[in-house]
Amino acid sequence: MPPVIVIVMYMLAVARGTTLITHDEITRPIRDAFVRRFDPFRFLHRWVTYLLGAPDDDATGCPWCVSIWVGAVTAPIVWWWGDRPAVLIPIIALSASQITGMIYIYGRR
Repeated sequence: MPPVIVIVMYMLAVARGTTLITHDEITRPIRDAFVRRFDPFRFLHRWVTYLLGAPDDDATGCPWCVSIWVGAVTAPIVWWWGDRPAVLIPIIALSASQITGMIYIYGRR
């Protein structure tokens, strides 16, 4: 079992990863291409659009919903290999980014 600090940092990393997937401008081209890929499949396209938002639209998807998937995919990695640098370094980077964003958003008001 990873130490508590790794688990807390992991939670911050999941929050940042979710934001990257659902909101950030830097990932918009990938997100839009992914949503367009499912356009011929009506049911899947509606589901993907719900999660990620419509292409070329400022409306975003459902970060609450996407965070479940991000957490479910990454939790076993952190649980079993959370003490390895290949796992810790991205967790630290994403956690630092999340904290910086939170300070920026809440500290500037």
